[in-house]
Amino acid sequence: MRAPAVAALVLSLSLSACVRQEAPNRPLVTTLDFTAFDAQQGTLKLRGGTPSGLLSRDAEPEYITVAPDGKTAYVTLQESNAVATLDLTRGAFTRLSNLGLKDHSAPGAGLDPSDRDGAIRIQNWPVKGAYMPDAIANFTAGGRTYLVTANEGDTRDYSAFTDEVRVSALRLDPTAFPNAAVLQADTALGRLTVSSVDADTDGDGDADQLVAFGARSLSVWTADLTRVSDTGDLFERKTAELVPAAFNSNGTASTFDTRSDNKGPEPEGVVVATVGGRPLAFVGLERTGGVMVLDLSDPARPGFLSYTNTVDVTASPQSGTAGDLGPEGLLFISAPDSPNGQPLLVVANEVSGSTTLYRVADTGALTRVGRYQVTPYAYDQGAAEIPAYDPGSKRLFVVNGAIKGLDSLNIADPAAPTLAGQIDLSRYGAGASANSVAVKNGVVAVAVQAPVKTDPGKVALLNPDGSERAPAVMVGSQPDMVTFTPDGTLILTANEGEPQGDYTVDPLGSVSIIDVAKALAAK
Repeated sequence: MRAPAVAALVLSLSLSACVRQEAPNRPLVTTLDFTAFDAQQGTLKLRGGTPSGLLSRDAEPEYITVAPDGKTAYVTLQESNAVATLDLTRGAFTRLSNLGLKDHSAPGAGLDPSDRDGAIRIQNWPVKGAYMPDAIANFTAGGRTYLVTANEGDTRDYSAFTDEVRVSALRLDPTAFPNAAVLQADTALGRLTVSSVDADTDGDGDADQLVAFGARSLSVWTADLTRVSDTGDLFERKTAELVPAAFNSNGTASTFDTRSDNKGPEPEGVVVATVGGRPLAFVGLERTGGVMVLDLSDPARPGFLSYTNTVDVTASPQSGTAGDLGPEGLLFISAPDSPNGQPLLVVANEVSGSTTLYRVADTGALTRVGRYQVTPYAYDQGAAEIPAYDPGSKRLFVVNGAIKGLDSLNIADPAAPTLAGQIDLSRYGAGASANSVAVKNGVVAVAVQAPVKTDPGKVALLNPDGSERAPAVMVGSQPDMVTFTPDGTLILTANEGEPQGDYTVDPLGSVSIIDVAKALAAK
């Protein structure tokens, strides 16, 4: 055979091989809900009790992490105390996993339940905790994929329905709680906010168990959602030791102990990254403030490495001088992508409206490098919520709830972040607002909530300069989190689907999967 013919045959075979290896032909967007699981509500025993009575409407997707191979995603259903497993190759949910309850009477799993005792009292109590994670992340150790959850907790508290009640307002079952009068004192469990829908297990009208919202901890799980470990009362113990004046507070001495009755330090955000050859978890404590750093080398025994909290506890939070309040979103920037060649942790603080950059040492210690403060000072307006980074332009994109859009920060010099511009999202509807942002391969994806939150939302596709890269893609109601798969071929959104306060409209919770190539090719 002549050489040109051989070359043509080789080229033909190569092209054929490429065709056979292409990904499935996906639609532009697929939105998946949980209606197929409604008939399993009794079996799955996910938290319910709402006016809808349907798992598919009670399930409110909050956060997503995608496995390294890009084939599986894990979605937290916070109020349902569950995690959904999503097969991205099939485009289908394969399971919903009830996370169960934490036992606060077990050794090392105590809590401080009272905001009226004027003291730090972490001890065991006859209380259970629904894990109710917000953020979720994954890591690999010993060749296995593990999940980690920040167990914040959340309630359903609307004008037409609430699932929260204080222990003092319950009638406690005398067999389960023979010392009910002692437990219901304000200095004991009386002030603790617990779940009304989980209290009566036998239907006789009294509380057989006390289930608090959130577990005040970080948990490690296998990929099939078997719990491997939990940090117990570590976060409360460490904050009591290291920032006692701000224990279970809103970050200041004036609010000392005011959160003990409701989720404590409130771990919300978590990211995991390999630093110095070890998987490290960075956990933001939304209320007390600061970041916990844990070593996950042994998934069964997360090890405390450091706690960084730079708040001035004596300052008034409204003054703008108290420092970083309310860490919401965390982002790790690896050394190869970092503008200064060092691994960085970015923390967006929603209460203070500040975005802070830390250098991460191999030991897990955090050293503040730079900080950007929204000006004028916007106290508790969500002016810095979720950060994302584009290494090409060296820009941070930070959700700014005060303007319902994004701040674009230039961090070419991480020690001196500057505002490069603001991205207005009003082009997607008057009153539309950003909930989350992610960046991959120069594409800035923004989860945009509709002016009426129960209406379908959108994912905006932008260039790093804020111009529109491609038309926005319609997704489910209230897209609360957006992320890319590791290879950048798909965008996923967790569409929370919260109801209206009177429950006249209660959208389906869902996850949308967007084919990036098709989205960018759209005109």
